[in-house]
Amino acid sequence: MNRLRHRRAISLAPPVTLPDDDDLLSEILLHLPPRPSSLPRASLVCKRWRRLVTDPAFHRRFRARHRNPPPLIGVFEDYLGYPFFRSVLDPPDLIPRECFRLRLAEDEGGQWHFYGCRHGRLLLFNRAKNEIVVWVPDTGDHRQVAVPPEIDGKEKIIWNGAVLSAATADDGPFRVVLVGVAGNNTQMFACVYCSESGKWSDLISVAAPFLVFFFRDPGILAGNALYWMAYGERWLTVLQFDLDKQTLSVIEWPYDSEPYSQTWLTEGDCLGAATLSRSSLQMWERKVCSGGVAKWVLQKTYELKNVLNPEFRLKIGYLTKLGYAQDIKVMFLWADHSVFMLQLDTLQAKKVWESCVIAPIHPYASTYVAGI
Repeated sequence: MNRLRHRRAISLAPPVTLPDDDDLLSEILLHLPPRPSSLPRASLVCKRWRRLVTDPAFHRRFRARHRNPPPLIGVFEDYLGYPFFRSVLDPPDLIPRECFRLRLAEDEGGQWHFYGCRHGRLLLFNRAKNEIVVWVPDTGDHRQVAVPPEIDGKEKIIWNGAVLSAATADDGPFRVVLVGVAGNNTQMFACVYCSESGKWSDLISVAAPFLVFFFRDPGILAGNALYWMAYGERWLTVLQFDLDKQTLSVIEWPYDSEPYSQTWLTEGDCLGAATLSRSSLQMWERKVCSGGVAKWVLQKTYELKNVLNPEFRLKIGYLTKLGYAQDIKVMFLWADHSVFMLQLDTLQAKKVWESCVIAPIHPYASTYVAGI
């Protein structure tokens, strides 16, 4: 008898209803996971949900909520001067390549140098036209800016750069920092573009510790400074640009490090670096030791063949680093005609595609909202 009453009590319980208040429902929908398919699928529930999740103001709030850090949704391959997009997500979140196409780059041919992605923006440089393009793939907006005339590609040569934004909106102000080398390879320089003023700063220079030829990888942001690895006559050195003071300085890299390793900068609690020699990955940090002297300290060593081989059964003769996502510590590697995504914190690896082409990869993180 008691069981019967209990069943009747359950059956008579009122159905759960969603709140009538649009503001409250919007707050609930903001907690959906930041996947490309989340809002399109929510829009199919009913007309009311569709009206809320298609509101541009809601999109801005949704992106702002999931911005620190936004999820990794794909990469741009720097292949023959064209920025080709590849999604790293599985259906239904996989993003077609056609969604992120910069017509300007396609129309002008393979003239573009890719200087990386940060804060939802991409930075490209056209050496033939001596101009940069800052592109927001999510919206398609882009801005073309002529480089200062004193950087003529002969006496002063641009080799890399970075784009930064402190705003939470894709249409907020941004800064661009370009770095390069003097024609005689004895000086390194930087200049800064501010979108609010539309002007470039004066050139900022520092003497190179030896003949420096180029900067290969995108810059790393650590604290209030940007860092680039410079390649030259005596292997490597690090260029630091202080964003607050607008000054350049040089940080030495150990001369006794493996000369044929692949080396790039990373960021953790402090400035870091990684070296990849065959399948051995070493993680370094620059720490202040006793006496106030900063030096590079080896933190960890990983044998990546032990990470990749058990699951993927690869014939690893040589690993190549293709790209690095700073905010989420994900590295892209090429091995045995395949590209892998490796999470450094957990050493979890995922095979993302097969390829015979070894091309630089620029990871792209964004709270992208697919078309509804």
